[in-house]
Amino acid sequence: MFTTVIRRIVVVALAVVTLAGCGQQAAQDPPQAGGEDLLAAGPDREVLSVPADYVATMLEASGGLSSWMQHKKLQADGVVKLYRPDGSFYLTEHALVVYPWSAAIRISANEPRGKFVWQMLDGRYEILEGDAPLDISPLGGSFQAYTSAVLQIVTAPVRLLEESTELYREPTPVRINGQWYQRITARFGPREARGGQGATLVDPYWTDGLYFLNRGAGLIDMVWLGNATTKEYVLVRGYDYGDGEDGALRVPSKVEIFRSDADGVAGERLAQLDVRNKSARRPLPRP
Repeated sequence: MFTTVIRRIVVVALAVVTLAGCGQQAAQDPPQAGGEDLLAAGPDREVLSVPADYVATMLEASGGLSSWMQHKKLQADGVVKLYRPDGSFYLTEHALVVYPWSAAIRISANEPRGKFVWQMLDGRYEILEGDAPLDISPLGGSFQAYTSAVLQIVTAPVRLLEESTELYREPTPVRINGQWYQRITARFGPREARGGQGATLVDPYWTDGLYFLNRGAGLIDMVWLGNATTKEYVLVRGYDYGDGEDGALRVPSKVEIFRSDADGVAGERLAQLDVRNKSARRPLPRP
């Protein structure tokens, strides 16, 4: 389950919040060195748009907009199964840091041939540590799809607030596996890149999306993502959401990612992530 880091005025306090109804505890930590901490920022309240009614309802079901605005950084580590084409899988561990309002996610893995750290920020993928040819996991050239899919399903409520995304709610609900869903189509536009001098617009990794709002739970627990140019498509599903007690956000404790097609039909399983608690003071997990 994800934990959260909240920056407070004058004193930087590290509040480790165990989501999905598993309790709460607090601890003091000094600010982190380097650029990572700069991503732990909240929204610009002056430009934050008023959400559509259906987005506002979904935000409330996932913990409330005010709670999302306070949660600037989500942390977890998890056991990951990365699937091969023959159905076998490679077992590893990933440490995840998610920045909802910076549209960023950083993932670390200690693999047999070395440590790897990669990041998605404003739609841009970058390997921060490690030599890609030394990676023996089946994820191969799909790191960017995997990373962005996890970011999308965990922070779906915030992603629907982005000015660069055009949304359209389809009027007719659909039934999938016994559940009624409202489909919300999305067209992703260029984003303003961070860093450097001057504003730079970056084309999105995904051009199109389809968010499935579970009408019973009030949560988006399935997202289809596609790029018509590269013809790459994935379907990501979230499971085991918390109950949102004590001001906690409702985020998935299990994520599955499938390859897909342009029609949204799920294909082979790409990865399965089972997240668990991670103390803010513990080092990154080692397999």
